[in-house]
Amino acid sequence: MVRTFDLQESQLKRAEELANEDGVSLDRWISSAIAQKIKAAKNKRKPLRVSEIKHILTEDVDVSQRFDVKILDEYVNTCVTAAKDALQGAIPPGFSDFDRDILQHVIDGLRSAHESIRKLLRDEPSASSVDALTIARLQVETLYSFCFMLQDAKNVSLFLKSGWKKQYIQFLMMQEEWINIPRSSEFVNKDGVQHHEKARKFLHVSDAEKLTIECEELGTTMPAGLKKEIIAGFPTPGKIIEKIVNPDQKSMLERLYLEYQWLCSFAHGDQNASLFRTVLNERSPQAKFIDPEKRADLFQRQIAEPSVLYSTICAVQAATELVVIYPHDVELMVKVLAAWSGLNKFTLLSRSVWERRAKKILPLISV
Repeated sequence: MVRTFDLQESQLKRAEELANEDGVSLDRWISSAIAQKIKAAKNKRKPLRVSEIKHILTEDVDVSQRFDVKILDEYVNTCVTAAKDALQGAIPPGFSDFDRDILQHVIDGLRSAHESIRKLLRDEPSASSVDALTIARLQVETLYSFCFMLQDAKNVSLFLKSGWKKQYIQFLMMQEEWINIPRSSEFVNKDGVQHHEKARKFLHVSDAEKLTIECEELGTTMPAGLKKEIIAGFPTPGKIIEKIVNPDQKSMLERLYLEYQWLCSFAHGDQNASLFRTVLNERSPQAKFIDPEKRADLFQRQIAEPSVLYSTICAVQAATELVVIYPHDVELMVKVLAAWSGLNKFTLLSRSVWERRAKKILPLISV
């Protein structure tokens, strides 16, 4: 069966331009584009359904256990410190010392973000305290990124290059928009160029990768004899799940993805974020209709406790992932064990993460 496609003249012209840029015939370019569409359709991510990823727990937490946030702070601090020390003591196999430094920065970021959450929650319940859940989302996403980078040193390079690409595209926009602003001339034509060029070489972004960005963003042409080299975007949590090889790690990240989606509500400012801010804003016209005790209860149960627990679980699990690489690091083992022993008394979510992944990494330990 022969299929025909109706293309507008503007679409056909654009296809011809892209084919010329890639140095191939129009027929070959269109065939390649169709093949990519078919591949994308086949690889379209399947939604994660509760019925498929659930893990039924058989043991409850101790509801009489007192929730002490300072203990959770200690878990984050001690686990992150032990993880950084383990990385400092020996470079992971297949990674460079520079890669190791980046991994240290990433896991230390979990501690910094945790401190930010705690600062937001120290004041009385307020509309701004809702932002703690936005940072909790960052903590979950950082765990995904950390797991993905530990899987292959190439992913550390992708992490750095994709970050540089975003900054460089932003700089290209400044160059274009500020072209008629005299006071910006030195920055967009000299200082900014030198800064991004220095960072590019430091991160091993090739000339072809840089010129490809300019070709795509500005419509320039690639120099003769130089092919496009596209820097892929660093995958988001949903795509990371597809790329994770270890089945237990994949199961753990699949479970946390439902939490990640919920926390995205507060980063995207949807109705949940709006509702929480309204309830906690004492200057809101609706505040007089909300019982103070209910407001305090919402703050505690929906914002304060979840944000701190999400953050702690992610920091502890990130450190636990390093036990796979450093199974003989006693200090790291002791710290993550102590943290899991405590967390599993506070929340059922930690039990789910423990049973899906952490328990498999620490098979001789029962908490």
